[in-house]
Parts: sequence; structure tokens; C-alpha cells
Amino acid sequence: MAYSFERRGNAAKQVRKIARDQVESGLALARAGGDFDKTVHDLRRRCKKVRGLLRIVRPRFSEFDRENAHFRNAAAALSPARDAAVMVETLREAMSQSWASPIADADKARLAEALEKNAASVAAGLNRAQVLADFAGAMEEVLPRIEDWSLKGDDFDLIEPGLSATYDRMRKRMKTARKSGRPEDFHDWRKDSKYHWFHISLLRESAPDVLGGRRSNLDTLGELLGDHHNLHVLLETIDRLVPNAAPPILDGLRAEQEALGDRALVLGQQLNVETAEQLTTRLRHFWQLLPEKD
Repeated sequence: MAYSFERRGNAAKQVRKIARDQVESGLALARAGGDFDKTVHDLRRRCKKVRGLLRIVRPRFSEFDRENAHFRNAAAALSPARDAAVMVETLREAMSQSWASPIADADKARLAEALEKNAASVAAGLNRAQVLADFAGAMEEVLPRIEDWSLKGDDFDLIEPGLSATYDRMRKRMKTARKSGRPEDFHDWRKDSKYHWFHISLLRESAPDVLGGRRSNLDTLGELLGDHHNLHVLLETIDRLVPNAAPPILDGLRAEQEALGDRALVLGQQLNVETAEQLTTRLRHFWQLLPEKD
């Protein structure tokens, strides 16, 4: 089953089916032993999809806290394998921008060497087979529980409260980020924006031409906020590994981060123009366009 609702009825059954498909595909990937970095990326994404699915039924699901923590912890165990490598990629991308051209090659190389050495050290300390085996074990543990998930309500009533709450929190966190300018607040906004992206993905078959555009714009917002966060983490990592890094590099990274935040706010205001009540009312109408249950 695709990551989307396909029928108006049996929404609870569809939630369980979508979750089971994500877990089973993740389990197969973890057991396959393919390219490690790609596998880790795909496994983390599947955990995020399940957590997005859980958010849309959160007010109707008494076991939300347990299951959300389970998938959060499974993904977190994979993070060290990816995070250090992302910093290398983030610096490489930043140094390819026009503002970095006047910076001395030696200063760029010193930073790159420190980040690459750190990434190599993290990678060397990983037991890759064990990391994937632990993830597979976590998926094997949760898989039998999915059929017993007790979800209160059905049809659009099952998902409306969670859909509304997530979108409302996304709007509030954007306002907080705009007011404070703090990277941590932008990151919080990013997380709820991503959950809302998952929710629109789940509903996209109800009105693909309309929701496809919203989904695409939310994807762009997620990229802007993701790059903003990566630059924040990169600056912290540089401060830890190379505390005497060249000031022009640090200034350029901060300016790029600020520009990304400004672009995200412009797009976010457009995506958040409706109230939660207005958006969920519109999505309820779209829901009625889905076929009847089997």
C-alpha cells in the first residue's frame, strides 16, 4: 500500500496497513545488507513516515507515546552513522557558493580535513552489521503490535484532530521562529512542517492536483529549513573541532543561514495563511472525493 489513504472508509484499517508496510519494507532493507549509507538514509525516512502517520491519529491513539518513542529511538540509533557525513557535505556545498570564492584555499582545506577526519572516526567506531541488526530487532518487536493498535473513530473523524493540531503547532512555531530568530526555534518549526508534509502526503490521493502543489511547496520549505539547521549544526561542529576557524568562513555561513531563514519565512507565511479550522474543513471536503470503501 502506498503512503496515502486510498478510500474514505476503514481509515483505521488503512493506518495499520500503511504502518505495517513501512515496517516490513524497513525490515527487509535492514536485512538485505546493501550500501550502508543509503540503507541508513532509507531506514530513517521510514521511521519518520511512521511517526508522521502516528501524529495524524495521536488524539485517537492511546499508545501514541510508546509507539512514537519506539520509532524515534530506532531512528536515533542510526543517526551517528549519518550526521557526521552530513557535515562534510554541508561544508562542501557552502564552499561552492560565490561568497566563498575569495576565502583562502588553505582555510577551506583545514576545515574540510577536520570534518572528514571526524566523519572517518565516527564511521570507524561503528559496527555496521550490529547497527542494522539492532534496527531489524526493533522492527521485529513492533510489527506484531500494529494489528492491535486501538484507534478511536473512523473516516475523517479519526484523523482530523491530529491533522489540525499538527498544522496549528506548525503555524505557532513559525511565528515563534520569526520573532526570536533562534536556530532552535527554526528547527522546531521544521519538525512540525515535516509532519504536516507527511499528512498532506497521506491525503494527496483525495485531490492530487491541488494537494500535489501544497506538498511540493512543503517539500521546498523542508529543504530550506533543513539546510538552515545543517548550517547551525555545522557552525557548532566547527566551533568544537576548529575553534580558530577563519572568520570570513564563519561570517559567510551565518549570512547564508540567515538568508535561508528569510526565504523559509516568506514561503511559510503563504503555506500557513489558513487557520487550522479552515484547512481541515477544506481537507474534509477533499476526503469526500476518495472512493467508497471496498
